[in-house]
Amino acid sequence: MFKLIPLFALLFLLNACNAVDKLTSENGRIEVIVKVDDFGSPYYQVYMGQTMVLDTSYLGLTTETADFSRGMTLLNIGKPKKVSDRYHLSHGKQHELSYKALSYKINFANEEGAPFECHFNLSDNGIAYRYFLPSGDTLKILAEQSTFGFAKNTLAWLQPMSKAKSGWKETNPSYEEHYMMEVPFDTPSPIGEGFVYPALFKTDDTWILVSETNVHRNYCGSRLQFDQGTHQMRVTFPQPAEVFPGGALLPNGSAPFYSPWRTLAIGDLGDIVANTLGTDLAAPAIALDTNFIQPGLASWSWILLKDDFITYETSRQFIDYAADMNWPYCLIDVDWDWKIGYDRMQALVDYAAGKNVGIILWYNSSGDWNSTTYTPKSRLVNPDERRAEFDRLRKMGVKGLKVDFFGGDGQSMMAYYHDIMQDAADHNLLLNFHGATLPRGWQRTYPNLMTVEAIKGEEFITFEQSNADLQPSHCAMLPFTRNVYDPMDFTPMVLDSIPGITRRTS
Repeated sequence: MFKLIPLFALLFLLNACNAVDKLTSENGRIEVIVKVDDFGSPYYQVYMGQTMVLDTSYLGLTTETADFSRGMTLLNIGKPKKVSDRYHLSHGKQHELSYKALSYKINFANEEGAPFECHFNLSDNGIAYRYFLPSGDTLKILAEQSTFGFAKNTLAWLQPMSKAKSGWKETNPSYEEHYMMEVPFDTPSPIGEGFVYPALFKTDDTWILVSETNVHRNYCGSRLQFDQGTHQMRVTFPQPAEVFPGGALLPNGSAPFYSPWRTLAIGDLGDIVANTLGTDLAAPAIALDTNFIQPGLASWSWILLKDDFITYETSRQFIDYAADMNWPYCLIDVDWDWKIGYDRMQALVDYAAGKNVGIILWYNSSGDWNSTTYTPKSRLVNPDERRAEFDRLRKMGVKGLKVDFFGGDGQSMMAYYHDIMQDAADHNLLLNFHGATLPRGWQRTYPNLMTVEAIKGEEFITFEQSNADLQPSHCAMLPFTRNVYDPMDFTPMVLDSIPGITRRTS
């Protein structure tokens, strides 16, 4: 006697057949297992050879109208496709780069039948994944359920995220906290707001560097927060105050909609330092004549002389210093617009040009999101005023800007970064972001972005002895964390004496 199998049971059986599959890198070094648990929550595990290096790590997100983290059905895992890319960077640890990976598309559906995709790229030295929402007129993403399931004995090197609108003149967050070094990965953040990227982890003999790249204008920057419930590191979104005035905090847009890539460099420390996933998966360079882009060193009076010496006379001396050192730039810092003025600045630009030195000028990015008073201030907030200012600088012969005091990682603030980078590129202006977020591969997309601070750098060592005392260990760690993927403005070095400070490095 035959029995009819109900349709939902048949679908369940079909799903069970497809619910476990193995993704492998081309050389077989890295394997990823993708499953759905008893609650319909997608997750993955990562292996190197026979060794599990990342245990159950969840996938998914929730929007205003749909949940793609529970009650999910794994429909299928597509056959791997080879992806390859070659690209050029004007500065960084490599000029010519290549990327090869096997790409897998994993199709899910939630309880309402809405489609959801997760794209995994497996290369020989790491993995990356992102989410794709193929349908939906308008989308607002409330949270990601992306987690990282490290073993209990895992150690970590982590920089705490600061409280928004805390610190001097409410200028946090600026990615300027001291790293916690070689601590258990479940050590709570002393500030309570999680940890910034890149975050370095070590389990037995395997190192993993977690970061993100290709944060586009419709997404927010994210960070890691230890989740006591799952005992995992979780991707979380910014604090409510981290927005452009009147702007959005959370990712939003319309389908088709991609998330940024979550990246994991995996291997020994040599593999970590050599990894290039942060730029491999960044958006390709915008259309741009790059002849104006010349990396190089800059002289800078402020690091030792501070505010009182932003003068015409001191600036001439530092232009002469740059020329004597055969450095291509001189950076003139805060309040130049009234201490020197545009007319005399034109004279300095012309004087510097005669010595083959280009001038970089400081700008305050902020509107009312902090109480800083340094100027020029608020000239970049309005798009029309920003482009008019950039046009004026281009006609003066100014080579670039140092833009300071950004307001966080919310979606609207990410869009503000993109606006500045695009408008500066349109006016042949180089950029250095200061008091800013991690660039997350933007230097590939916008080749005029030369560097970003996003570190507790040399200027802090000139402020306090306690920072100078930590400099040896701090500097020795940065090649394996902050400086793996992205340019880092540690601020021009002071290689001899610092007034009032005892040096701890040679």
